[in-house]
Amino acid sequence: MFKPTRYDSGKVASLLTASSTTITKGDALDFSSGYVQRATSGSTNIEYVAAEDMVTASAAHKAILCIKTKGVDFIGDTAGSSSQALVGTFIDLTDHDTLNQAASSTNVFFVENMVGATTDKQVIGHFVENVA
Repeated sequence: MFKPTRYDSGKVASLLTASSTTITKGDALDFSSGYVQRATSGSTNIEYVAAEDMVTASAAHKAILCIKTKGVDFIGDTAGSSSQALVGTFIDLTDHDTLNQAASSTNVFFVENMVGATTDKQVIGHFVENVA
């Protein structure tokens, strides 16, 4: 899950979901044919994070509140133990709600600091456009 640590009301948008989609608050989102869906490990630009849960049926599209990621810091969960060595680096997503601290090919998240102990598996940072 990605939890914003700093944002303002001007950063909330209402977007339409892709069909047959289940989105949970805090999921990183990308686009498919103009509709938001949960991001994957191959996602290169995360422009929004879900601000609410939403289940969309087949052949349907629903409006979902989303937080624009530009200028917002997030606490992100990592798939494995975090490390001080991650600070100042770009890392990938493992999936829609987890960072891959061991990969840097899509480089969607810049790590600014650690949160807690390495076993807490959390870092703080922000989403960036792909720098690969």
